[in-house]
Amino acid sequence: MVTLLADLTPLVLGALFVWWGGGGLLSRLDERRVADSALNHLIRDVRLTSIALRTAAIVTWVVGVGLLAAPTARQPALGSALIGIGLVTYVGYAMVTELEPTPWRTYVRAGLVGAGGLLATEAASPWWATMADRPIASISALMVAVAALATLSVYRRPGPVLRLASTSTADNDRLHRIAG
Repeated sequence: MVTLLADLTPLVLGALFVWWGGGGLLSRLDERRVADSALNHLIRDVRLTSIALRTAAIVTWVVGVGLLAAPTARQPALGSALIGIGLVTYVGYAMVTELEPTPWRTYVRAGLVGAGGLLATEAASPWWATMADRPIASISALMVAVAALATLSVYRRPGPVLRLASTSTADNDRLHRIAG
């Protein structure tokens, strides 16, 4: 089972890194968000922080393509482990300093990326050969991995509900008409 997971991990991480890296390259960096980031707190220059973010997106994309194209090569797998370690470090710094809101799922996701990178170093055969040899087990493992990543990506804790208190019935009626 561990061999199956090790062989499929480059597919999952590769797709994830191509998605993240491509999104980082294609997104518009809002100067205010960059200035408020924990990374800018370290670099202290918005222009250099933007360059660092673009560079990280390029590296992430390249590692993702490497994992997809050469899943048994050590370099992309080690690169993904380093990306995971970097993510854990960054998220930990942002959590400790409270410079960015970082929910627990972000930290868990970063840890899974690092652990997945280490697991990818043990890939013995390409993911496409593993899927051809063991299709049902491969599809099942991929579905679990995608479900876990999707849950960690889209889960939102319910926020506080804002309730307006009013002492007069006329104010309440007016608020209900405004609200629709």
